[in-house]
Amino acid sequence: MSHRHVCVHGCFDQPPRENPWLGEVEREDSAFPFHDWNCRIAEECYGPMVLGVRAGCDGSVIAYDDLLRRMSFNFGPSLLDWLERRRSSLLRRVLEADKASAGSDGLGNAIAQPYCHAILPLMPRRDKETLVRWGLADFETRFGRKAKGLWLPETAVDDETLEVLAAEGVEFTILSSTQAAAVRAVGAGAWTQTSSEILDPKLPYLWVSPHDPSRRLAVFFFHQRLSDGVVSGETVADASGFADAVLARLLPGNAAQMVHVASDGECYGHRHPGAERVLALTLDLLAAESVTPINHSRFLRLFPPPLEVKVRQRTSWSCPHGLGRWERDCGCRSSRLPDWKQEWRAPLRDALDRLARRLDSLYEDEAGRFFADPWAARDASVLLLRADAAASSRFLAAHAKRPLCAEDEARALRLLALQRERLAMFNSCAWFFDDPSGAETLSVLQRAARALDLARALGEDAEEAFVERLTAARSNLEGFGDGARIWRRLVAPTRVDLPRAVAHAALLDHLGLAARLPPALTVELGPAFRAEKMGLSGRDRTLSVRPAGATRADARETGAWHVIVHRCDRLDFACWLAPREGGTLDPAEIGGEMFRLDDDAFRAAMDERFGGSRFGLDAVLGDERAELAAALAPEAGLGPERAVFLHRWTDAVMAVRRGGREDDSLLELLYRAPHHGFLPESLPWAREQEDVLHERLEEVLTGDDPAALSR
Repeated sequence: MSHRHVCVHGCFDQPPRENPWLGEVEREDSAFPFHDWNCRIAEECYGPMVLGVRAGCDGSVIAYDDLLRRMSFNFGPSLLDWLERRRSSLLRRVLEADKASAGSDGLGNAIAQPYCHAILPLMPRRDKETLVRWGLADFETRFGRKAKGLWLPETAVDDETLEVLAAEGVEFTILSSTQAAAVRAVGAGAWTQTSSEILDPKLPYLWVSPHDPSRRLAVFFFHQRLSDGVVSGETVADASGFADAVLARLLPGNAAQMVHVASDGECYGHRHPGAERVLALTLDLLAAESVTPINHSRFLRLFPPPLEVKVRQRTSWSCPHGLGRWERDCGCRSSRLPDWKQEWRAPLRDALDRLARRLDSLYEDEAGRFFADPWAARDASVLLLRADAAASSRFLAAHAKRPLCAEDEARALRLLALQRERLAMFNSCAWFFDDPSGAETLSVLQRAARALDLARALGEDAEEAFVERLTAARSNLEGFGDGARIWRRLVAPTRVDLPRAVAHAALLDHLGLAARLPPALTVELGPAFRAEKMGLSGRDRTLSVRPAGATRADARETGAWHVIVHRCDRLDFACWLAPREGGTLDPAEIGGEMFRLDDDAFRAAMDERFGGSRFGLDAVLGDERAELAAALAPEAGLGPERAVFLHRWTDAVMAVRRGGREDDSLLELLYRAPHHGFLPESLPWAREQEDVLHERLEEVLTGDDPAALSR
């Protein structure tokens, strides 16, 4: 039996792109023609990896078993969460691949990852423990088994991080060969200094804690040049070359050995189109040479580590300056922008570190009123991510030091939500790229803003001090200046509080459109009083008044208002929210004022009564705003025939939003769009409906209904 093996590992992960107030990814124009980068990468990488085809030796296209059954992999928990919501058939294939690879011994190809993609050596031990525990718990929930291994974000490592992994029962992790410091025979002998040039990465190594010898785990080091070649594209340019490079690294005979390649999984298909087909053919060519794929768990079961290793402290696979990329201007930067400075990294981390300490003090003081052990409650709170109200109450009862009333429960849940956002503030990608105005840094600052909102609701206003510290984070772009200006221009406007969510839903309903709300929010609109006022030709002068309520489940935030929407031209809206506890409101009386007064006087009267209108069409959430503007294009500019077509299209989209299955109508309208002078992809909500139809097609293709497939 041959003991010559190859192990290809893919780390599949994306920055958490969700707006934290919505729990949903908003449109990213840079990913065009896709809605966002998750959608684009799913199409270019995740789909081909689990559903792909490749060219056979004779050039024909043939199907093959998905690659995840033949390679080691980890998926970031936030990416798995997105796949569950938006590409559920792909998630099923990922889980099935692990189950199929596990076989009878249960040693599947998937390994875990800390819950947030944070640089663990830069975090306090308590945060390390929480993120590892969350990652392991999420893995077990999804994959139905305990994880044997855990991938460290950016392979960032120090002894304390490895101690945390070992304490949680992790059996192995994966590092770059540049991160090995010294080796010796297990348990004895002198240490010999090593480097990536002389370390043998074909076998596992044993790491033993220098502080507690009972804490130990195996470390696999990947082949540096082969792995770097996957990232650059050189290794995956040709299957024969890839296979030859693997064979060249194997010793003659059948000695136990494993050529180990590791990279970002997105290199296959996204960064390098067609690389997934090259990998599939490479594994075929190696199998013909009796070199078989194996995962780390199975190799470790067969061949325990013969050598012990010390690791280089505070190092990573993606920064030659240790962990400099995430704490200072170390010299790592984009080759496209060699003159840009990254001096902003240190003040950004300092501002977030200081904010985290302040939020932790608030948490410890407040949570101590409710929980027997506040930090144990935080560790267990990963269970709340998919919990309904009843499950949340059961969780609180299990961890509470005393019976909690409804108000106490809401406050306790806000404290735990605060900690989730505070941990997410340290996602590594915020420091990785070129400027604090980049999308990845903005995502982290949004998490900070959400944490600040929760803290304010708990009585702690820390925003002014935090934003002041951001002034030290200087942008390379003169128009932005510093982090404080970036905060005010690009972060603060993305906040979505409950009043804005209500205004969004009420404005769309005023137009007869069904509002699509993200899963984090619930808005209930009561029956509306409506009035229409005749006016100048081409102007739409309408009024609606109704009760409305909104809820954000994760922190049990609720609110109730009377909502008044006034439209005095096609795109000119004003919206007032009056708290319902303020007393009754007579819609007919407000309608009478609209008929009696001109538009300016009416709005002045409403401002005096309810305060200045906070909202116009700017309250409509970002994904809807551009679509709504297109749907409200003046009929005079469209012409009557095109206006009728646009109205039919909008009606069909709204029917789908209300739960209908208007597949045939949508497809017919998309087909006929060019006959009316529209590009199908330019129609309002076209990309949203593409996703809907995509999901419907996946349902049919993975189902067993021949009639549905035929249709």
